Amino acid sequence: MTATLRARRLLASVAACAAAALTLAACGGGAQSVTGDDGRISLTLATVATDSCAQSFIGQQQGIFAKNGIDLTLNVVAGVPELAAAVTSGQADLACSAPTAVASGINQGLPFTMIAPGIEYRKDNPGSYLMTPAGSTITAIPQLAGTTLAVNALNTLPHLSTMAMLQDAGVDPGSVTFVNLAFPNIGQALETGQVQSGVLQPPYQDEVEADGGRKLASPYDSVNGGNPFVYTVWFGTKDFASTNPDAVRAVQEAMAEISTWSNDPANADARRAILAAATGQDPAVVARSALSYYGTELTPELVQSQLDLQRRFGTLPTDLNAADLITVAPASS
Repeated sequence: MTATLRARRLLASVAACAAAALTLAACGGGAQSVTGDDGRISLTLATVATDSCAQSFIGQQQGIFAKNGIDLTLNVVAGVPELAAAVTSGQADLACSAPTAVASGINQGLPFTMIAPGIEYRKDNPGSYLMTPAGSTITAIPQLAGTTLAVNALNTLPHLSTMAMLQDAGVDPGSVTFVNLAFPNIGQALETGQVQSGVLQPPYQDEVEADGGRKLASPYDSVNGGNPFVYTVWFGTKDFASTNPDAVRAVQEAMAEISTWSNDPANADARRAILAAATGQDPAVVARSALSYYGTELTPELVQSQLDLQRRFGTLPTDLNAADLITVAPASS
């Protein structure tokens, strides 16, 4: 299949997904208050079972949501498209995804807003790696030309950053066939030879590494020149945020507390136990896993580079200002 044909099919797929999401949004109705007469906040979060979105599991297990007045329900879904669908359909109040995915939804007319930070990229802890399987002869990025590469979702950060990494190494991204697989399935695809490489995050990358695979590079190094950026966020609809400012504030405070707890090395073993239970991974594998760094604040400066990356590859037709996509909760009275 030619690069042009792949691009056309990809754009058609994105348009179809956006149309479906818009239909769900149209059927969803206005947001309602999630704060009860007793002041408790009843909140449903849609999440996936990876370290990227594990704040939800950590906050529930450690009682941090409850301490911040939130009675939490978790809706664990299979992949990125289901996260947006859960929010637009009203099955979840908030969900975890990449800023690129949220921005794409906003560009398609969905009323999304970013509310709290997830994982923050650090040069010494990028949190995402391009992996090759045991026995692979690929040892350098230029060798990826003509191969098949797996990402968890097309047109989100793992995909776009990998294209940037390829370009930076002199490789035409159109010479690489990208396939969309859920994180748990990428390792199996590497093992069977369905793909020659794949972008993985903890703990799935550690499972591949334990089987003899190796880290080729971190695509996220190509996003913001090695400077920090937040690459997962918790998002909802503008309607929800405007109707529930107290809930937004409670979520932001809870997530900051969860991040601080999670980033403390003294809590690493407890965090790994929670992650193993949430993902179903072998605790021995998770015990060797590098833990991602969670951000404690969400600012435009920590998001803008990813929107610029989308413009670079044409997945956003116009410039977006990150400051317009973030909800700042009013101070408590």
